[in-house]
Amino acid sequence: PEMFNKTNIWLALKQVETILLGKYGIKTLDPSDYNYVGDYVNDDDSHDYKRAHGFNYHNGPEWLWLTGYYLRAKLYWSKQQSDSITLKETIKHIRKIISLHIDLLNLNDWKGLPELTNDDGQSCSYSCYIQSCSCATFLEVLYDLSKI
Repeated sequence: PEMFNKTNIWLALKQVETILLGKYGIKTLDPSDYNYVGDYVNDDDSHDYKRAHGFNYHNGPEWLWLTGYYLRAKLYWSKQQSDSITLKETIKHIRKIISLHIDLLNLNDWKGLPELTNDDGQSCSYSCYIQSCSCATFLEVLYDLSKI
């Protein structure tokens, strides 16, 4: 990661937070994109090419495992910034997001995190109800936090 300028990386992470971060996951496409469709409906048999037959699987729904990597990157790069306040604010931000995921996990009959959600964290009946990579990336974030 050090091959990139830390200022540019931090700006990119802020863009992710502003544009792509949903309630639980990271949107797979910028909502301003013409092809963005935030709700995944796999059995849509219409002629709408943007969503029919699950075409929008990677064009909008919010994937949880990506959030784990975003949080890890945010934590790592907050430590590289020149002021100590950034790290404290980032830890607070991460804990807030993790608390939402703990609530989601506790509401899930399977006691895990799903593959993806629809727009704004709405449940998606076409998603796996529990996905190991979603759970794993959050465990990695918790591990990283424990080392601070």
